[in-house]
Parts: sequence; structure tokens; C-alpha cells
Amino acid sequence: MINQFLKGLSDLIYGTEGVRRKFEQNNPNEKVLAADASKSIVTSTNEDIRRGLDWVTSQRAVVLLTDQKIVCGNWIIPLDTISKAELVKINSLIGAGQVLKVQTKEAKNYQFGMPLNPVWTSQQQLPLTLEKGDVKHSVFSILVRLFLVGYLLYWIYDWFSAN
Repeated sequence: MINQFLKGLSDLIYGTEGVRRKFEQNNPNEKVLAADASKSIVTSTNEDIRRGLDWVTSQRAVVLLTDQKIVCGNWIIPLDTISKAELVKINSLIGAGQVLKVQTKEAKNYQFGMPLNPVWTSQQQLPLTLEKGDVKHSVFSILVRLFLVGYLLYWIYDWFSAN
């Protein structure tokens, strides 16, 4: 239930259905198989899913899987250039999500973080390896968390010492 709510909310914020309809109008010879709100990054290697600065500055756009390509913002990845595609299901405190990891024959690696959507696992156009995974923490992510906890403790100490 919470996963459906989160998907609906993110699709509303990103305007997923409008992006899908516009794409279908402009590309009548392609069939959209899946569409989701997404935070996306390009990595230099096929690396683990990791919280970090690259996700803070990631591209936010609707990711579309068509019968010919993956489109996300200004990225276009023809399906025939994909050498490997993994769909990693992840769990968090507020619900489940998924990350589509795509590696191309030109050695480009993409990660698309999106709400959990079973349409991706039921489509037959893009062969996917399904996995369950965890999101790892980068040094940046750990330092930000330590800073925030330290600032919160300082604020509590300051508030109690002033009263």
C-alpha cells in the first residue's frame, strides 16, 4: 500500500503520465512499456548502489522503457547497445524501490533509481537480471550524517544549557 502511494506521489510530482503521452504523440512507431519518475546517474564502472554526492546532483526525469530504447531526460540508450541490465530491489524505512543498472557496449554505466513498479519485471523487451540489494553508504554520506548528528547534539546541549 505504501509503495503504491509513493509511486503515485512521485509520478504526480514528475508528471510521468504527461511525459509518457507527449513521447507517444511524438513517437507513434514506438510502444512505451514502462514509465517512472527517476533519479539517474552515469558511473564510470558497474558499481554497487551507493548513497553519495552523485545522487544529490543526479538527473531527475521520467525514465521511459520503449520497445526500442530507454529514454531519461536527454539520455537515449538504444536497447541494442545494452550489454547488461539488472533490476535491483531495495528496501528503506519508508518503502521499497528499485534501481535499474544498465551497462552499454560502449562501457557506459547508468543507474536509474525509481519507486517499485512490477511493470519492469513483467515486460519482455529488455532482458533483466533481478536482484535484491542494499544501498551502501559512501564516505560523503557518512560524513554528512555524522555532521547532522553532531549539530543536533550541539543544538540540544545549547538549548538545555540556556534554560
